[in-house]
Amino acid sequence: MKQIDFKSFLIGILTSALLFILSGFGEIESYGDIVVNSITIKDDGHGGFITAFNQDQKRTLYLGTGKDENGYVQTYNKYEQATAYIGSNREMDGVIVLNDRYGSLGFSQSGKK
Repeated sequence: MKQIDFKSFLIGILTSALLFILSGFGEIESYGDIVVNSITIKDDGHGGFITAFNQDQKRTLYLGTGKDENGYVQTYNKYEQATAYIGSNREMDGVIVLNDRYGSLGFSQSGKK
């Protein structure tokens, strides 16, 4: 009976371990629910933000910092048309803008008196 070479034995074990480890990796579809007391989002030079997407990978929500360093919330419909904006205008006044389903202006109100 032939003796098994130690190098061959070690290569066999490592190959088996590698195949076992790689078989467990795949695309992660969901992390499930996350429950926290607070979340802090810091600006990395491009603005801190949270974005939500629908099942078709189209953006439906943006909450974050704009180009003028203002915070704002903007919602989008399933066609990625902007439907609502709550934030600041260029004069740094609060503003609310509502658009129709096509993204056309429907209502706008500034907080400036």
